[in-house]
Amino acid sequence: MKVFLDKRYVKIELYEAFMLEYKNHEFIFDVEKSYDCHIIITVPSYVTIDVLEQYKNLKWIELITAGYDGIDLEYLKRRGILLTYAKDVFSIQIAEDVFSKILYFNRQLKNHMKNQEKHLWKFQKSDHELYGATIGIIGTGSIGQHIAERMKAFKTKVIGYKRHLTHVDFFDKIYTTSDGLYELLKESDYIIIAIPLTKDTKNLIDARALSVMKKDALIVNVARGEIIDQIALKKALMNNQIRGAALDVTSPEPLPKDDTLWDLDNCLITPHNASSSPKVNNRIAFEIIDTFKKYLEQIELDNKVV
Repeated sequence: MKVFLDKRYVKIELYEAFMLEYKNHEFIFDVEKSYDCHIIITVPSYVTIDVLEQYKNLKWIELITAGYDGIDLEYLKRRGILLTYAKDVFSIQIAEDVFSKILYFNRQLKNHMKNQEKHLWKFQKSDHELYGATIGIIGTGSIGQHIAERMKAFKTKVIGYKRHLTHVDFFDKIYTTSDGLYELLKESDYIIIAIPLTKDTKNLIDARALSVMKKDALIVNVARGEIIDQIALKKALMNNQIRGAALDVTSPEPLPKDDTLWDLDNCLITPHNASSSPKVNNRIAFEIIDTFKKYLEQIELDNKVV
């Protein structure tokens, strides 16, 4: 089988273990020589219809990212092309990042940092704890489950939102439908967005959704910026309609320097950095090998998109 390994986005060293494991397959690194390949391992930005039209033998696309927004899934279905994503590559570090953002607000870290710069020893009152809180996680996939598992250590109630009602480990309750989403938003002290961006989730958190949240609710977005209506969020933050927002993603990215979000005291912005980890390359390599093995052995894939 002929496999295109896209070295423009990932260093070639990442693929060494994979190529060694499956040395009976032919691996291509040059885009111009890749158009007769059966498999592509790449990023979503390469997966456009114009590009895919050149791959007449294509059977499977393996993404090295968790997100797959921007890809025409209906086109892939029509051609019978399998799409998989990097399911467990980013979940651990993103889950840890969520806690850093929540504790930044809860433990008054911004004010402590300002006081340290001034060499000022000043007590800062903390008004919020995670212990016993209700956590609403929008998206119960790998990232959402890792967050939920860690949240249980804080003796929290964890509720989730997903498209279909099924049991999910570490969640006390699952909501579905738009009515269920609003119930989650009303009930939650902390709302974490970990859902893929699709036509159905774009602006999922709009002005109405923000209006039903608790006044002291904190929202954390580690998914995609377009899932929140950013104009509505700015208004909610400026009017202290909610306690705060921690955004690892924005719309657009990078966030323009003159955007008012930068200057809001109740908004923490990180530059799409939640997935950063010293172990990410090893995890990507393991994910590729594991998925490839299952694909060849016709084992059901747990990271299948279409």
